[in-house]
Amino acid sequence: MRSLRRSVFAALFAVTALVGTALPATAVEDHKAVNLPLTGFTDILVDPGRGHLFVSNRADNAVVVTDLSGTVVRKIDNQPGASGLALSTDGGTLFVALSRGGAISAIDTLTLEETARHQVGEGVLCPKELAVSGNKIYFGYACYTGDANFGSATIGSTFSDVRLGLLGSNEYGAPLLATSPGRPDLIATTVTGVSPSTARIFRDTGAGLVEQASDWVGEYVEDIELSNDGAYFHSVGGGSPYDVRVYTTEGLVPQAGYETDAFPNSIAVSRDANVLAGGVDITFGPAVYIFRDGNHTPSRLYDFTRLATDKTQLAPGGLAWGPGGEHLYAVTIDSFTAGATLNVLRG
Repeated sequence: MRSLRRSVFAALFAVTALVGTALPATAVEDHKAVNLPLTGFTDILVDPGRGHLFVSNRADNAVVVTDLSGTVVRKIDNQPGASGLALSTDGGTLFVALSRGGAISAIDTLTLEETARHQVGEGVLCPKELAVSGNKIYFGYACYTGDANFGSATIGSTFSDVRLGLLGSNEYGAPLLATSPGRPDLIATTVTGVSPSTARIFRDTGAGLVEQASDWVGEYVEDIELSNDGAYFHSVGGGSPYDVRVYTTEGLVPQAGYETDAFPNSIAVSRDANVLAGGVDITFGPAVYIFRDGNHTPSRLYDFTRLATDKTQLAPGGLAWGPGGEHLYAVTIDSFTAGATLNVLRG
């Protein structure tokens, strides 16, 4: 995969030099960098309805809010172990997994104030990953290696019908979760930190979850997404093949992937435009690949080492699309120093 990427790179270079890996004259138009008041990064989420971007970091016990241009609006503190983020279906509530609080907080997206804190089980429980579909919220949890699983609850003024242990047996790390607006009955999960990584696709029948597919989807998977219509499952991980992998949700049948460089660690699928982005953990060279209209040749590449950004290493799961696929948000970090940079990229 890497050799093929490099064979097409020379042909693309003349074009990409004018976009993401930019000349100084176009860098201002194509890229903006904002250092966030965080020591690191855990999750990112765009709220197109209110025009906000949310970035969490569990070490800071906080969520930072910016507008869609990247300007910091507010920092929401007192969120113990702030991890996974999800929006309610109506966009009125931001949910934050409190991995050190044993709960999920609810934040009003208009006032940016916490309105509730929902417990999701008795005893020690450390929710880390979130996904919402309809009136259901799903949460991946793990406090220690080997006690990982995921659960669900019905969203209301209080959480009801809380269910735990939906994987059956416990796993190594908190499962990644993905849902789709086109198939609200589907929930996809993949356990992190293992090789090979197994994806499982569940269907909510109303009476409970039924597994409809399960298979290996690569090594050390770090990010997953479902397509808008729910027909396809996407994953990226540290091992080969070096691409955004694509599978059918019906049987996890492999499809043609979107080729990147080594060590892909992030995916973003736009919810209102036919555009997909893949990101890689790389020290030098393009770290972000943008694919439009199902085309498997990237329309833009971004190399953070050539842009005016403080941090240059793409964070795992650090990509999110803005409205209409016009801008892509990418959080970069540094392996040696604290901090996180929000990069606003032209899509």
